[in-house]
Amino acid sequence: MTKHSVIIGGGGGIGRALVSRLRTSGQSVTVISRDEGNHADLDAETIVGDARDIDAFQDLVESANSRQPVTGMVCLAGSILLKPAHMTTADEWHETIGTNLTTAFACVKAAGRIMKQSGSIVLSSTVAAGTGLPNHEAIAAAKAGVEGLARSAAATYASRGLRCNAVAPGLVDTPLAERITRSERALEHSRKMHPLGRIGTPDDVAAAIAWLLSDESDWVTGQVIGIDGGLGKTRAGST
Repeated sequence: MTKHSVIIGGGGGIGRALVSRLRTSGQSVTVISRDEGNHADLDAETIVGDARDIDAFQDLVESANSRQPVTGMVCLAGSILLKPAHMTTADEWHETIGTNLTTAFACVKAAGRIMKQSGSIVLSSTVAAGTGLPNHEAIAAAKAGVEGLARSAAATYASRGLRCNAVAPGLVDTPLAERITRSERALEHSRKMHPLGRIGTPDDVAAAIAWLLSDESDWVTGQVIGIDGGLGKTRAGST
């Protein structure tokens, strides 16, 4: 059976790299995202939808599944908010939680309803969820919730062969990160923070997600895989 992956937020940098990888391997791909403008030139079926609306999103996934059984679901919805807690507004907090954690929950819920016999869920976290980085309170809290969600879902659905994992990137060169990468000073600082001496590329992350969606990883579940140039381990004092 041809694999069919649904990607939330597939029009971003990592999403586009992932769509390209999956399509090259012969998979079918459906992209669901809020911004129709991000769908241009995507080699995938595209649907405009908001995963923060859990019930409406469920309907979209069930429709995609009716056309071709879904074997993988990926949540790449995310945001970057760099503010200390005392400067973060209530609206910014709720937006961060909705964009990062609610969408991930919607992804898991939809997968749990439609993927009855095997499959793979991949959620998106960040190195900041497990490492103390300054001015990351809101996003770190949201993504730490994503990691807890992945572990719990892995335990819940293992009996039916449905796996759930997360990836936790460092800084990646995507349109979402342009506020950082377009400043040479900030970019150089970021490079120095990552022990391997560079920030990530979208394909660095897409390669790991594609592997988690493949049969090659069918004994892997409940894991958070750091794709961060060594930042997470070195900041935590590990070797």
